[in-house]
Amino acid sequence: MGTVHLAEAPDGRPVAIKIINREMTGTPDFRERFRREVTAARQVRPFCTAPVLDANMDGEPFYVVTEYIQGPTLEHVISTYGPLSGSDLEGLAAGIATALSAIHGAGVVHRDLKPENILLSPFGPRVIDFGIARRIGTDHRITRAGQSMGTPAFMAPEGLVDEPITAAADVFSWGSVVAYAGTGQLPFAGENVGEVLYKTVYGEPRIDGLSSPLRELVLRALAKDPSERPTPAQLLRELTGQSDTERAARTVGLVGTTIPEIAPNGGPRVQPTKDGFTRRLPGRYRSRLRLALVAGIGAVALAAGLATFLWPNGGGGTSGDASVLADDFSDPGSGWATGRGNGEYEEYQQGAFTISQISQGYHQTVRAPLAGPPANVKITVTVRVESANPADEAGVYCRSDGHHRYDVLLAQNGTMRIRKGDELTGTVLATSSSPVGTAGSGARVTGVCTDSGAGVEIKALVDGRQVAVATDRNAPFRSGTAGIVAGREGRLQYEPATKATFDDFRLDRA
Repeated sequence: MGTVHLAEAPDGRPVAIKIINREMTGTPDFRERFRREVTAARQVRPFCTAPVLDANMDGEPFYVVTEYIQGPTLEHVISTYGPLSGSDLEGLAAGIATALSAIHGAGVVHRDLKPENILLSPFGPRVIDFGIARRIGTDHRITRAGQSMGTPAFMAPEGLVDEPITAAADVFSWGSVVAYAGTGQLPFAGENVGEVLYKTVYGEPRIDGLSSPLRELVLRALAKDPSERPTPAQLLRELTGQSDTERAARTVGLVGTTIPEIAPNGGPRVQPTKDGFTRRLPGRYRSRLRLALVAGIGAVALAAGLATFLWPNGGGGTSGDASVLADDFSDPGSGWATGRGNGEYEEYQQGAFTISQISQGYHQTVRAPLAGPPANVKITVTVRVESANPADEAGVYCRSDGHHRYDVLLAQNGTMRIRKGDELTGTVLATSSSPVGTAGSGARVTGVCTDSGAGVEIKALVDGRQVAVATDRNAPFRSGTAGIVAGREGRLQYEPATKATFDDFRLDRA
């Protein structure tokens, strides 16, 4: 994939730089997709996207520089705070329609409009990720052997049956996005991807909760026949009374969606570290930006407003890269095991992964979809404990043989624990000296497991700050799987379930 850096331009404004891993640039398909991404983003008006400031598409290293857009994704806002309504929803709908009108006006069809590709800036929505965009009038079929080119839950039906894609497909996606933003549910929801695809092509949308007149406009946008859908300009006229995109953008920027003051991943706002290094880029890096690297690049990647790419098979690092796995759980087919029964479940939900566990004294684990992670790992995930019991806890684990492992757990009451054991019993190796996080509203939990002489050292961090450390020299675990975990020790029969959601998982070599 690539590494995203938060940087500072010579004039002091923040920018985002994505330097593409060399392993990714070796294939003609990827180079063409990267070139298309940059070219399409440069063609659209800057108010509706994250404008490209500089890029190198002709040789190593491949990179792209964009404006840094401060704001969360629409997916994060809806999954965290719930559906929008009233003027907030109408402002969002008008803002996205404005962006689409400008994108189509530049002769580009986006083809992958979805909540994860919409950043809510203080001045209106920004549409990013032009990795599968095409010029209007070219061959727009959206499938490729062995690779899904788009996101099924928000794709138009013509794209799912390999018919030509026109600008009307983006309007269908607009309707799906607005329906999701207003109800918190997909208009063509299903138990699996196959059911979603079938309902999108043959079923009727469920948009209970949307009120008129927006409801009728969304239904028209979700018409099966592309010719029956309104154009973005028609959407704008009905939503704002304006068909001019720049004038509409000014209107939406003033009265559009109000978003909470949160960082893109729900944690503290990301700022460049004072001890970050500065270096002069080679002459061919024409902008010569000063790189001020930040801790927690994963958080920056979401915030950057940087156009991301449609990585085949979910992406991931290689043997020469510290990154082993990164997953924002937006793809229900990314490989995490799911299940439901006896009042418990582990499943993808609204762009995150949820564990609900009710068995007595039992911690439920879900293994990361890796054949065999390295022994020395750094595992980070955003955790939100939704159940109310102070002892309910969730986090990450490492070096599991299927029965025994190390857990790094953050409880609802803010206590952090490092635990050695199995699902039922265990030994606490270390506990934070005081409450260190807010698991109920979301915290970034990190566990680091490394060999240390004759033992294993386990570190626990919350939002990048180390809060506990332990060294296990009593028959330490030397290898095993890694993943996420949730539960409560000492649960009594019939007590409510422990429920936790996980997002933005990352596993790196330590």
